[in-house]
Amino acid sequence: MTSLAPAARLGLTSLRGHKRRFAGTFVAVLLGVAFLAGTLVMGDTLRAGFDTMFGDATRGTDAVVRAENTITAPGESQGVRQAVDSGLAERIARVPGVAAAEPSIQGAGQLVGKDGDPVGGQGPPTLAGNWIEDTALNPYRLAEGRAPARSGEVVVNRGAAQRGDLKIGDTTTLRTPDPVRVTVVGLATFGGEDGMAQTTFTGMTRADAEKHLTPEPGRASSIQVRAGPGTSQAELVDALTPVLPDGVEAITGQEAAEENSEMISGQFLTLFTTFLLVFSGIALLVATFSIHNTFAIVVAQRTRENALLRALGASRRQVTGATLLEAGAVAVVASLAGLAGGIAVAAGLQKLFPAIGFPFPEGDLVISATSMLLPLAVGVVVCMASALLPAVRAGRTAPLAALRETAVDHSGASRTRAVAGTALGLTAVALALAGVLADPSVWLAGTGAVLALASFVVLGPVAAARAVRLIGGPLDRLRGVTGALARRNALRSPKRTAATASALMIGVAVVSLFTVFGASLKATMDQTVSRSFAGDIAVSTPSFGAGGSGLSPRLAPALAERPEVATAVGLGKGVAEVDGKGRALTVTDPRALAEAFDLGDVQGSLARLGDDGIAVTRGEADKRGLKVGDRAELAFTDGTKDTFTVRAVYGRSELVGDYVVTREAWAPHRAQDSDTLVSVTFADGVSAADGKAAVSAVAKDYGNPEVQTRDAYARSSAGGIDMMLTL
Repeated sequence: MTSLAPAARLGLTSLRGHKRRFAGTFVAVLLGVAFLAGTLVMGDTLRAGFDTMFGDATRGTDAVVRAENTITAPGESQGVRQAVDSGLAERIARVPGVAAAEPSIQGAGQLVGKDGDPVGGQGPPTLAGNWIEDTALNPYRLAEGRAPARSGEVVVNRGAAQRGDLKIGDTTTLRTPDPVRVTVVGLATFGGEDGMAQTTFTGMTRADAEKHLTPEPGRASSIQVRAGPGTSQAELVDALTPVLPDGVEAITGQEAAEENSEMISGQFLTLFTTFLLVFSGIALLVATFSIHNTFAIVVAQRTRENALLRALGASRRQVTGATLLEAGAVAVVASLAGLAGGIAVAAGLQKLFPAIGFPFPEGDLVISATSMLLPLAVGVVVCMASALLPAVRAGRTAPLAALRETAVDHSGASRTRAVAGTALGLTAVALALAGVLADPSVWLAGTGAVLALASFVVLGPVAAARAVRLIGGPLDRLRGVTGALARRNALRSPKRTAATASALMIGVAVVSLFTVFGASLKATMDQTVSRSFAGDIAVSTPSFGAGGSGLSPRLAPALAERPEVATAVGLGKGVAEVDGKGRALTVTDPRALAEAFDLGDVQGSLARLGDDGIAVTRGEADKRGLKVGDRAELAFTDGTKDTFTVRAVYGRSELVGDYVVTREAWAPHRAQDSDTLVSVTFADGVSAADGKAAVSAVAKDYGNPEVQTRDAYARSSAGGIDMMLTL
């Protein structure tokens, strides 16, 4: 008996004889493969849907003229680009091959719904802009009503109107961030959808857009250009380039559509699919323990059967092959079922997303060869690899084993294993401590975590034997013979017992990881606000990501005029390059800053920044070798470079940021100004209730932003973490 045909028959016979035991292995592989396949299919479908939506929406735009340079601050997903002269549109319209050219003005603008709450702001952008009259150049299509014709009239994308319970004829507020009273005269769609994903858009007249979204009239975010008949996009860009001023570029409409699609879908999809792929990996890792354990039990049960086969002439290769054949059959069938399950998961998500308010782009599921072959290969490899050791062990069964009593496996509790596991554990602790305490490093801490997991797996059988003796001791008295048999079975193979526990251990570890990580982030946020925020009241517009419109820069001066208020200081935002690297600037009143925020030790004078001074945190100053009196060159998006003098170095940057300039210094380079936070300190003798009421009364005239106590502000700052944990 030398061929593998008998081994195949033995394997298939064993499968039929252990159907219930192999059902667990089947389900483990199916779930892991379904999760992985569903993630890949959903990702491909979303990318194709967004590409189609943007392609359809911008089909009439053949070229986009815009500022060439962008500056991106750390942590920001999109760079800041300077506006261009809107008069450039008239010059472009005279270029041969150009059929039409229209300025496009875009900025932050958040609608307030009928219930007084802002619409959107939790991640996706909330945009406002001019309504472009040329329908081919306008990515939005008028679905109901009419285009804005007078000041104060707006068109809103239909999805935003539905979320804000707004309809044509309603009057509401648009935060730009200054509040603007607007009347909805039309509803629009984007690429056939109710909106560009969850992004909101409010279209106004060009004059209103210039007034509320740009620092001065005559500026536009870009110029949209349509080519005449017979002119390709590339030919149009070549014709436009010679007439453009320095620092302005032209790109094809196709390139602009791809950039927009990547901006909206790329980051979201990368984050979302990465999360799902991580969970797919965890599911498959847990499956390896389950599969290995199943085959280890089956091989142990068949010890005498395998020994008899060896005594009758079966080779090791045939016995091993029979076990691997079982694993292969289960792997292929379960993986194929998992592929079908993955397609069902993706189809279910396609239906679920609109139900929870996320417009999934229309279109059929995109099922690529990679989305099918990769999960199939992973499922088969994981299952075969998990069954390999039990199969090899089965092949090594000695013929005389048929005559022996069932042996107790003590190999799992060996001293070598204990020493190796302990060494791995100590190394893991050392790496984790070094990665967290000595020189913070994600890689060191991550390697320590992986080694810790490996240490638990190696030490599992050693701990399992002792734990079963300790925990199972009372079973003899409590459950009689049944309890005694259970304890002895658990002790018969500590490795098998540990493998079963390891699958549960990983699941509990994942849940613990997310809950502890989330709780730590929230605690850190709370401590940051408690340590750095010295005001009595915080005024803000709760949002995260690119959402929200911020606060009016005029709010803080208005609050400061109230007799109940001692200090009111707003934190604005700007961006510039320092030593060639994009850096976020905090634009504020430095004189009042130290009264509203704890900046730690301050060297120099914040009050003397003027329009050519800058304050820097001690960490940034040390990193760049700066001290009070030194000079640093800042480059702005408008192409100018100014030299600033370091007039203050402060120790704490948690809420204030690393670089502070005055509003006077930022004014020549500003775009759409807004504050992210206003800190208010009450005058002596003013109660918290009276002070908050006075602040709320003023804030109501500036778009009714959130007015919170320090504790409430700390809790709301951690709100985004709860949302991420929920996802």
